[in-house]
Amino acid sequence: MKRIAGLALALTLIASTPAFAAEKSEKALPAAPAIAFEILESHGVRPTGDILKLVAKHMETYSAFMGIAKDDPMYRHEVMHFLHCELEVIEMEHDECMHHGMTE
Repeated sequence: MKRIAGLALALTLIASTPAFAAEKSEKALPAAPAIAFEILESHGVRPTGDILKLVAKHMETYSAFMGIAKDDPMYRHEVMHFLHCELEVIEMEHDECMHHGMTE
């Protein structure tokens, strides 16, 4: 568990260095892998390095994730949606997907 937490921390630190961060205020915001780690734990899923690497792989310039800027209020949701829809490692409530047009 310490190794996985260390990986999440390392990925967050790398993503928040001046070379990757647009503004100083963005550095304080956690990057997608750290958010994924928190989400996985809160859903009772063991955060593995493989899952966190897949999340990190979808990060873009300035720590954006899947086109969502790190300071966007939907950033955390986008990480959660990726874990649910793309990796199928967590469950989400149907209402949480509504902004993606997944309503019935």
